Amino acid sequence: MMRFRLRFVAACAALSVASAASSQPPQPQQPQQPQQPRVFTFKAAVVALTDDAMLRADFERELVAKARDHRYDAVTSYDLVPKVADVRSKSFIKTLTAKGVKVVLMVRPAAIGPGSSLDAVRDEVSPAMLQDMKSFAKAVSPPGGHDLIAVVHLAIYAIDTGKAELLSPGAVWLDEPVKDRAEGIARLQDLIVANVDAARPAIRKYFGMPPLPPQ
Repeated sequence: MMRFRLRFVAACAALSVASAASSQPPQPQQPQQPQQPRVFTFKAAVVALTDDAMLRADFERELVAKARDHRYDAVTSYDLVPKVADVRSKSFIKTLTAKGVKVVLMVRPAAIGPGSSLDAVRDEVSPAMLQDMKSFAKAVSPPGGHDLIAVVHLAIYAIDTGKAELLSPGAVWLDEPVKDRAEGIARLQDLIVANVDAARPAIRKYFGMPPLPPQ
């Protein structure tokens, strides 16, 4: 049995942002209808940086499906840009913005295998965030069992201005038992969505938008 535990620091931006507006009032002499919120979203692309094309496609497709269940206007990137070396490249941004994408969620394996460490993302996050993640990982792990199996770097970029603006970096890591690799990946994807959900209110505020209307 593989050992994976899913832990996270909620440090990522939302895949999309939305606002609500009241519908037009009912016409005279007509029964009043419940007002339905109008939701506007920023289309977002999920990018899994891996050399394995099949893994990338599967991972992005499954993560996008889960994101849509949480009311994100998310799309895969593998079918738009088959090869990605840098999400900040001008050609990558130009291709995605031409399709209406304004936000990118980047997912990149940083360390895989027993003994993995959060030091793998040292250059991707601030020293304070790294220390917070290390403290959290140690606190939630069994005594003497806080070695990690996998570390994944996450980052949210806004690309609506024609260049990549980093909104929020972060990481997720695994060290809890799962029955197989597929379950580990699925739980990792759930964790990524939960991470984004936790930061969603702050990102909506960043864009000057009201809270997401109730579902």
